Amino acid sequence: MYITEKFADFIADIKYEDLPADIVSLTKERILDSIGAILAGAGNWAYREPFLTACREMGTGDCAAFTTGDEKFPAARAAMIDATFGHAVELDDGHKFAGAHAGTVVVPVAFTIAKQKGLSGKDIIPAVVAGYDIVYRIAAAMAPAQIDKGFHPTSNDDTLGAAAAAGKLLGLNKEQLANALGLAGLYASGLMEATVTGQLSKCVMVGNAAYNGMEAVYLAKQGMEGTVSVFEGKDGFFKAKSENVDLGAVCDGLGETYLITDTYSKMYPTCRHAQPAIESVLNLMEEYHFEPEDVDHVWVGTHEVACTLTGKIKAPKDSGEAKFSSAYGIAIALYEKGFGVCHLNPDYTNNPKYLKMAEKVTVEQDPSVQAVYPKKRGAKVKVYLKDGRVLETEVYDLKGSPGNPVGFEEIKNKFVANVKNLMSEADLNRLIELVMNLEKLESVEEIMGILEKEIC
Repeated sequence: MYITEKFADFIADIKYEDLPADIVSLTKERILDSIGAILAGAGNWAYREPFLTACREMGTGDCAAFTTGDEKFPAARAAMIDATFGHAVELDDGHKFAGAHAGTVVVPVAFTIAKQKGLSGKDIIPAVVAGYDIVYRIAAAMAPAQIDKGFHPTSNDDTLGAAAAAGKLLGLNKEQLANALGLAGLYASGLMEATVTGQLSKCVMVGNAAYNGMEAVYLAKQGMEGTVSVFEGKDGFFKAKSENVDLGAVCDGLGETYLITDTYSKMYPTCRHAQPAIESVLNLMEEYHFEPEDVDHVWVGTHEVACTLTGKIKAPKDSGEAKFSSAYGIAIALYEKGFGVCHLNPDYTNNPKYLKMAEKVTVEQDPSVQAVYPKKRGAKVKVYLKDGRVLETEVYDLKGSPGNPVGFEEIKNKFVANVKNLMSEADLNRLIELVMNLEKLESVEEIMGILEKEIC
């Protein structure tokens, strides 16, 4: 039995009634967090208008994307727009060590189809759980070799999560689901080179995962066959994009252990690999009460991937580079005692005060941090003060990670902080209420009505 067929059995059989209460609650938190990331991206991404203009040239339909008002797109394009926004400011949730962000794709796909087909909130929840599960099983099996070979996990693996969620909601049978996954595996794409140049448009390839996954489902629904050996075949997904994948482990506990529990929430709008260093500095400031003027220099020791992705840029030329600069993030943390979406704006990225501090930050590979990667992704930090003191700490379980969870109240606070300038207070509060009672809703019309309004 191929992995696509095992996945298809799981997707077809998963039911809301069989999900434990804690999984249902966690799924609603993931949905709220993902919606917040999408809205934050829609309101703060520099390429929003050029991107939407391009999407208009690719066709019209009957589905509105988040924040676009009365404009209508084909369903797959609407979900693609939402998923792109969701990854645009690096606030999307992710797997604890595999480097894939499931919610930014799975959630908008699920809501787009649920609205189009008149489905209920109770229908959405198992589809989202299945989508996360498929993404995480693939990404975890391929880590860290997938990144080492140059493939972007979210853009590749989320294509399969999109197919899982869409296939579930569109009622595909098991054969059709296996074919859809087989097709989705062929369509999956995206390269890590997008983190080196063109960072501002990196999120579009994540959006494409939503589009491609939905396309695979629509084709399979019409009876088209897929490459059901797409994962373990000799020229398949695992061979081309990873190495030494434990095929037995991919489906271990499938349908019994829900991997959505392995999700972290991003509390800062930066690449995940930069965040342990930023949080370390914030922790040291809270403990020792020093000011940025007291700092002589900062040393960060981390793993190779973090050095490559976030250790080179000290003077970001735009928000895209700012999200991939540990030095800039640390400078902001020192002066602002936090890091939010506003700190990606030119008023901050062009400010000599922050850039001068960023020049004082050195990021290097540390053998002990590297030794535990990718099971643990962290950093050691030393802050050298002008009075001669050296303050040290290290962080592996970031705030919001499965090992250091924040709970619903902090997820809600994050949501409010990133969305409050984009919609009315009444809409914001109602949206939270609706999502947290999702299983009671007979349709998602009211939720989508709020989300589709043009941003303030």
